[in-house]
Amino acid sequence: MAKNVLVILFLASCLVGVALSSRPQNAKFNTNQVGKDWCVAQIGAPADKLQGFIDYACGINDCLAIQPGAPCFEPNNLVSHASFALDLEYRRAGLCNNEVGTITTIDPSHDACQYPVKCNGTNQVDTAAIL
Repeated sequence: MAKNVLVILFLASCLVGVALSSRPQNAKFNTNQVGKDWCVAQIGAPADKLQGFIDYACGINDCLAIQPGAPCFEPNNLVSHASFALDLEYRRAGLCNNEVGTITTIDPSHDACQYPVKCNGTNQVDTAAIL
């Protein structure tokens, strides 16, 4: 039995090592975020679908954080902006669009861009922490 526990602990430590080594550059791994998750754009998702989701999500959510000059505008690319929009909608509706999004437990926040981790109770994401 003790041997089984050691094997399980070894495998768990390997999985944590793989997860940490494959995280995006500048992504933050914060032990305070354990148990939290985010919806981000799938690598290889079609550009037209990503843009369509940004248009949809930013029509019903506050996307000021990905506007020029805002903390999440850089990097200025479709995947980054779609990831932010996907997560805003995930926070609002509780669903990650599986056509273009995927769930991650690695905080996609980077530099001055802080992804929200809570809603303010009014079906709008509390962006005060990121602006």
